[in-house]
Amino acid sequence: MFRSIAAIATGIAVAEAQVRDYTSYDFQAYLKEFEKTYNGEEFSHRRATFDYNLAKIKAHNKEHQEGKHTWFAAVNDLTDATKEEFAKLRAKKWTPSTHPTVALSATGPNPTSKDWRTEGVVTKVKNQGGCGSCWAFSATETVESHYAIASGKLLTLAPQTYVNCVKNPNKCGGTGGCEGATMELAFNMTAQTGIALESDMPYAGRDQACKTYKAAVKVTGYVKNPVNDAAALETAVATKGPQSITVAAEPWQMYGGGVFSGCTGSSGSTLDHGVQLVGYSQDYWIVRNSWGGSWGEQGYIRITRANDAVIKTDNAPADGVACFPYPKKQAVGGECGILSDTSYPTGATAAVNDVGSITKAAATDDSTCAKKGKCGLVYQGCCAGMAAKGFPCGCHLKDGTGAAGGDCGTCGTAYSVCCAGFKAKGFPCTCDISSGGDSFVV
Repeated sequence: MFRSIAAIATGIAVAEAQVRDYTSYDFQAYLKEFEKTYNGEEFSHRRATFDYNLAKIKAHNKEHQEGKHTWFAAVNDLTDATKEEFAKLRAKKWTPSTHPTVALSATGPNPTSKDWRTEGVVTKVKNQGGCGSCWAFSATETVESHYAIASGKLLTLAPQTYVNCVKNPNKCGGTGGCEGATMELAFNMTAQTGIALESDMPYAGRDQACKTYKAAVKVTGYVKNPVNDAAALETAVATKGPQSITVAAEPWQMYGGGVFSGCTGSSGSTLDHGVQLVGYSQDYWIVRNSWGGSWGEQGYIRITRANDAVIKTDNAPADGVACFPYPKKQAVGGECGILSDTSYPTGATAAVNDVGSITKAAATDDSTCAKKGKCGLVYQGCCAGMAAKGFPCGCHLKDGTGAAGGDCGTCGTAYSVCCAGFKAKGFPCTCDISSGGDSFVV
């Protein structure tokens, strides 16, 4: 499934050398190549949009050949997409997270380059379709990678799990599902109820009701990297694995290949799209998109690092990952804001006897209440993980909420949600954690 780094580099070099000639290319050729069919008024509308974008591609590539750009444009599945349709794909909205950041301590210099694709821990490029589920794909892909790093097994997980089941009452990154959310919300849900396999919950490309599912992988939490810190992000990629990141992707629609440096003006500072960072060199970041393999460099884009030290102002946070009430502005760092919102899951393991895999029918036996002890393990594992990161909190269960010092309170929330999930599935038992242990009462 995975090519060597030499093969990847060779493919990029070939792409750079063979910028496509669109001199005789027209809408009919485009429809045939991308297997599209339109009728009546839509045909005329799509052709007009295509013609407009093709003219932009030709003009940009002429300047690329003149040495004015480090990247070239190309026709892809989005060339006939309207501005509104393209915006919907980038439905994620930036959220100024209150989660504490963790700066990793490097034990030595980072490798000059890193590409996790060469280590068999990155699944093939996915396609989110017309649903604004980029955030769900980013989280899914990064959980896949971190589970593969931890276990040696590369699973294809289901972004539909997050689209269906992530709750978003504060409208963080959107209103949920195809209308946007955040990777952090997805990581939190993965710690509570896990994520299913793609084969068990195939991607539908639309909002669906959240139903009981069998989880394949769970995590203990997530780490938020320091904001607008290129060195910290490079260390996280080098030492921990691929990262979930938020970027300003409005200028990416016609990207074909090369080192991208097209985020200029206001369009290049509005964080609105969740993707996965899989590697870096000293000159660029390697980013995996979720717009299919026909986009960019076989689904990837290389983002210049020349602007790692540049900070811009996003004056439209409501179009990014913000929670309501939205801030009026935010500082974003790096090309396309690539350094501003980055994170990765922790403690990825196979899900065993999790909430999602237990059915209501099993509740006929009161002994099944004992399975709620799994929730206590979730709590203890979460707390232990926070303690290992240096947070000044003691892990204990208190007053039925799991409240503790520092950030351990999030672990109590995970515990409570886990117990509530069992109760909702009809188990004849209640959650009693006031004694400081895992007690379950029928």
